[in-house]
Amino acid sequence: MVQPKILFCATIVLLVCMSNATNTPQELALLQWKASLADANSLSSWSPAGNSTCCSWLGITCDAAGHVVELSLPSAGLSGKLDAFDFAAFPNLTKLNLMNNSLVGVIPYRLCELPSIAWLDLGSNYLTNPDYSRLSPMPALEYLSVSRNKLNGAFPQFILNCTNLIFLDLSKNAFNGPIPDLLAKMTPNLVHLNLSSNEFSGTIPRSLAQLPKLQELRLRSNIFSGGFPEMLTTMSTLQVLTLGNNTLSGSIPMGIGNLTSLQVLGLTNNNFTGPLPMSIGKMKHLRAFHLFNNDLNGAIPPAIGNMTALQQLFLGNNYFNGTIPPEIGNMTALQQLDLRNNQLEGEVPAAISLLRNLNYLALGTNRLTGTIPLDLGCRQPLNLIGLANNSFYGELPQGLCRSFALEVLALNNNNLSGTLPSCIRNCSNLQSLRLGGNHLSGNISQVLGVHSNLSVLDVSKNQFSGALPSTFCSYASLLILDLSNNNLSGELPSCWWNLQNLQFMDLSMNAFIGKLPSARNHISSLKLLNVANNYFHGEFPSVIQKCKNLTVLNLGRNRYYSIIPSWLGVTNSRLRILQLRSNMFHGNIPRKLSELAYLQLLDLADNNLTGSIPTEFANLTSMRQQNKEQLVILVEYSTQYPYFGRVDINWKGHDEIFQRTVSLVTGMDLSSNFLTGEIPTGLSNLQGLKYLNLSRNHLSGSIPKDIGDLKFLESLDISWNQLTGTIPSSISNLMSLSSLNLSSNQLSGRIPKGNQLQTLDDPSIYANNSGLCGFPLSIACPGDSNSVPASDEQKEYHKDREELWLCYWVIAGFIFGIWLWLGVLVFLKPWRVAIFEFVDKM
Repeated sequence: MVQPKILFCATIVLLVCMSNATNTPQELALLQWKASLADANSLSSWSPAGNSTCCSWLGITCDAAGHVVELSLPSAGLSGKLDAFDFAAFPNLTKLNLMNNSLVGVIPYRLCELPSIAWLDLGSNYLTNPDYSRLSPMPALEYLSVSRNKLNGAFPQFILNCTNLIFLDLSKNAFNGPIPDLLAKMTPNLVHLNLSSNEFSGTIPRSLAQLPKLQELRLRSNIFSGGFPEMLTTMSTLQVLTLGNNTLSGSIPMGIGNLTSLQVLGLTNNNFTGPLPMSIGKMKHLRAFHLFNNDLNGAIPPAIGNMTALQQLFLGNNYFNGTIPPEIGNMTALQQLDLRNNQLEGEVPAAISLLRNLNYLALGTNRLTGTIPLDLGCRQPLNLIGLANNSFYGELPQGLCRSFALEVLALNNNNLSGTLPSCIRNCSNLQSLRLGGNHLSGNISQVLGVHSNLSVLDVSKNQFSGALPSTFCSYASLLILDLSNNNLSGELPSCWWNLQNLQFMDLSMNAFIGKLPSARNHISSLKLLNVANNYFHGEFPSVIQKCKNLTVLNLGRNRYYSIIPSWLGVTNSRLRILQLRSNMFHGNIPRKLSELAYLQLLDLADNNLTGSIPTEFANLTSMRQQNKEQLVILVEYSTQYPYFGRVDINWKGHDEIFQRTVSLVTGMDLSSNFLTGEIPTGLSNLQGLKYLNLSRNHLSGSIPKDIGDLKFLESLDISWNQLTGTIPSSISNLMSLSSLNLSSNQLSGRIPKGNQLQTLDDPSIYANNSGLCGFPLSIACPGDSNSVPASDEQKEYHKDREELWLCYWVIAGFIFGIWLWLGVLVFLKPWRVAIFEFVDKM
């Protein structure tokens, strides 16, 4: 620490020595501060050399007498502290602007030594709290901004002494607690008040309505509670009111229409309820109306069409119902319309096509029906059209993208048919095309053109046909590709893996043939690869070895024939879902698969695998505990498309598709192979398993005695093997079990009973095991004198349950009767008096 101090003092001495006799205290103070800064490269003009004064230096403004009146260095790249700044040397300074630099440390209390300061902007730095107790009043201050710093604590009380404030910005800090009631009284001239993005709490003070000149009130992103501050509706001068991202509740008052000067109203992300007041039509100067993500309901009032200056209308994520009012067509200035995620119904008004400035249209996830207006997009600069998750039908308007400005087209999950408009081929700005879940058709090579910016392409669950053209390889920005459930055919282009940014690829349920193309480079971005239900063939694709970040791999229901390579358990260590079912894989199951620490689902069913089940599977880490994490393919560089992994498995004897609930499918399916040997006892350690299917193999030995440790198991199928011995009694500990099949083995002895097992009363569960006896079979166990037929045992079980429920009802009725009489005595005075008189006479 000694050397820096010596260097600093030497610098100051050197600067003083270099300066001539005419250097003023102001210049010396500025040079002293510059020398203290860690980075002051932009202040090269600040030099004592020559005959020039500091009035010619960067950021300095002087009056006629040569006094510094302004110091303005916004975005100057300065780094350091304000400690060395001699504020007392600038008695005439009226403006200090140091915003958007890298200043650190405490805000000096000596700022109060600037008696003439009217404008103070220290915003967008890294400054911390001053010593508020040493801050004296700054009566001349009119403009104060300390936004985007590291300030915290309660509302700074010294501000209440700045009685001439017109502009106050404390946003994007960590201030907390309530807004002081005295703020309006002590700063009556406020025109702009910005307290957003802090941790202020409590109710919004009614006293703010006493600010007669207030034009902008920004309080969003705090923790304010209570209802909409109705007193604010009396502030006729208000032009901007933002209360979004709080916990405000209740209804929006009818008086909101009194704010006729309002231009911006932001109430997004609160808990407002009730209908939208009809009076909103009076706010004819409103340009932005944000009510996204509340609990508002009722119909959208037709009076909304009176807001002819409106440019942004965000009513999404509410419970609005009824139809979209055709009066929206009167809002000719409208640029962005967001009504998604409501309960709107009926057809889209044709009047929407009259909005010539509309560039953003989001109507997704409603109950809209009918055809899409024929003129939509013809004369509108639309860059986003979102109509997904409705019931639209018919063909798409041919002019949908005629302006060629379209960037996002989301029409998935409707009943649309026909071919795509030819203009889509020429939409070079297209970034996201989502058409999945419709009845669209046409040759895929004729539908798409060259889209260098395309990042999402989802045409799944349609009827597109044809082979994929080599132009697909030019989609260098593609992150998500979902072509599943179509009629696509042919081989993949050899240049396929030029798609280096691809993170999600689903080609399942088509008629692709050939082999997956090889790749020269590592495909480090790919997280999901699903090519199931096609006609791919050959050995296990070697390209998988270069996809080191794969989370989901599904090669099921193809024609692959080879061994499963051991490297899969090493190079693809992030795998959570591995599905290779219904191919012709042969040989032993690689023991290296046990090294897949994140593996949640292993499906190798319906192949030609031989050998024993690896005992090392007991070490599958992710299966040893219950999995609650959703499998979400988080697409990097794209916030609008988090993709939930989709898994199709044989669940409890039925083919099921899991998507958002894929965390439920922790399991192992090795059925329909030629596996031999015993079931490893270590499988009982995999306590996170929800299903286990080892059926239709040649397994022998006994069922592991600790099978009951699989406490989350819902489905167990070990039928059609050669298992012997008794069924372990611990199986009755499987409290979640709802599907069980032990049939067609060589099991013997009494069938365990009790708990959840007692509800599984289908005898076929245990069929073709000649040595089994007891419930639910009709075979009584030998030597059991108290044995009864299974049908009688079942009747006794149900009878016991009925008697138990009868007891519950009798007890409940008795308790209810007591409370009824007590209620009569307490609340009905005439009855109470009558009963007491009757008792007295007894």
